[in-house]
Amino acid sequence: MSGSKYKRTSDKNAASHSLENDFEIFENSTEFPIPLYPSYSRRAIVAFCTKGSAKVDIHEYDHLFMKGELVVIFPGQLVSLSESSKDFTVSYFSLSINLYNDVLSGLCRFSPLFFFYMRSHYYYNLSELEISRYINFFQLVYSKAKGPENLYRKDSIIHLMRILYLDIYNAYKINSQNAQFKLNSHKKELANGFFQLIMKYYKDNRSVTFYANKLYITPKYLTMVVKEVSGKSAKDWITEYIIQEIKFLLKNSSLNIQEIAIRTHFSNQTSLGRFFRKHTGVSPSFYRTQN
Repeated sequence: MSGSKYKRTSDKNAASHSLENDFEIFENSTEFPIPLYPSYSRRAIVAFCTKGSAKVDIHEYDHLFMKGELVVIFPGQLVSLSESSKDFTVSYFSLSINLYNDVLSGLCRFSPLFFFYMRSHYYYNLSELEISRYINFFQLVYSKAKGPENLYRKDSIIHLMRILYLDIYNAYKINSQNAQFKLNSHKKELANGFFQLIMKYYKDNRSVTFYANKLYITPKYLTMVVKEVSGKSAKDWITEYIIQEIKFLLKNSSLNIQEIAIRTHFSNQTSLGRFFRKHTGVSPSFYRTQN
């Protein structure tokens, strides 16, 4: 098999390889694919800081990512990176959503609570022994990804990623009190389906009924299940996604308020302003001036 599918980075301080666009791995890179302003991640990322530091923020849980630490980011998480030191370098790999889903599909069904837990527990301060083990693991992944003689690169990567994510989930099950909370498989399935749908449709649909219809259940039952699983109602989650989208556009675009209203499917600027003020306590214009 040809190695032509693999692309090298232009960063002379880093070595990288990619499997099409599904899997990318970088060693000692001075660049990290997380935006300055909060944005929903379109890839799964696992990163190890090799030098310096940078501030990582996931759903407003911020952490100073430092040498010797590991960060795990899931697709759909609201993430940003700031305050990077001049010597910040990181070794990381990233998976497309399709590859990420292939990895997780071969594992036991993860509880939806795990993904909420990881919003605030996405970083790990590794011991010396854990650092040594992780570096060995990273090098193994790197060798499987870059080796043109490996006819089963994708399969190798999927199996290695399954080991990693299963270890992360195992740590959650042991350490999280939430792991004691039991849900039946039907409710887990519905909750997973809801959050997949909301990531796809939140810009266009703010009605609980829309998502309930997609899942062939009543809005009342969907609200009950999501509340039981996550501690927040389905309506609250829909609102959170659209508020974060408005905030992102206010901070990271030159669109005026009326254009943002159109982009986020509000009938007019007044309607958007009323919605935003209700859920944030400030007007869109004031929020933009303060951020």
